[in-house]
Amino acid sequence: MHADHRIVSEHLVDQQYWDTSYAHMAPAMAADDDPVRRWIEAHVPPARPDQHVLEIGCFPGRYLAAIARLGYAAHGIDLTPGVIGMGTAFKGMGLPTGTFTRADFLTHRPDRLFDVVCSFGFIEHFTNWEEVLLKHAALVAPNGLIVLETPNFKGPVQGIFHRWLDAENLARHNQDAMDPPRWAELLRMEGFEILEVGWFGRFTFWSDSKPGGTSQRIGRILLRWLTPLFERMGQRSRTFSPYCGLVARKR
Repeated sequence: MHADHRIVSEHLVDQQYWDTSYAHMAPAMAADDDPVRRWIEAHVPPARPDQHVLEIGCFPGRYLAAIARLGYAAHGIDLTPGVIGMGTAFKGMGLPTGTFTRADFLTHRPDRLFDVVCSFGFIEHFTNWEEVLLKHAALVAPNGLIVLETPNFKGPVQGIFHRWLDAENLARHNQDAMDPPRWAELLRMEGFEILEVGWFGRFTFWSDSKPGGTSQRIGRILLRWLTPLFERMGQRSRTFSPYCGLVARKR
């Protein structure tokens, strides 16, 4: 089919963490007002007949469902056990559905290329994120799209508050991977045309760390005071926006 792009896994997070985190979640579609869903719908065109999308690290499939709603047959790969029931769940939502596979993306070889290959909050959990990104690219069909999103913990303001208030969670992320211009550089060398790249979303802050002591309480009070100001700083800001994103077409 195409070159073997198997690479060595260099995860920052043990699989048990994901299995525990997702144990009580079910497949679902992102809400209509979800900023990542709105960004997807602004940049991914409706499907033509017999087009397919693959999400890498797909469970619980909130954004995959949003792309499938545009007419693409949804496929996914994930190591989390919940992926096994995603096909049934997507069919229950009335979405075009392909194959869902429980496997390690870094060693698995799908038997086809895809019209859209995407991941959301995935590549930043690897030390060898550039290799992971290039394996995404290898699965895109000619004239197909690659769609990437990560959080923007590398942005100056986002970075300060995550180091202060979210250090436990921050350690599970490779901030070097949160670099849309570098994604674009790598993909141009693979023959992709960059359609959209940068940072997006109005300022918001989320944390997945356990509450801390006095310093963290002070930080959260300060953040509450500053958030209305930060929200006025625009929706395409490296400093304030909470998301990194890219859409590129394979020539």
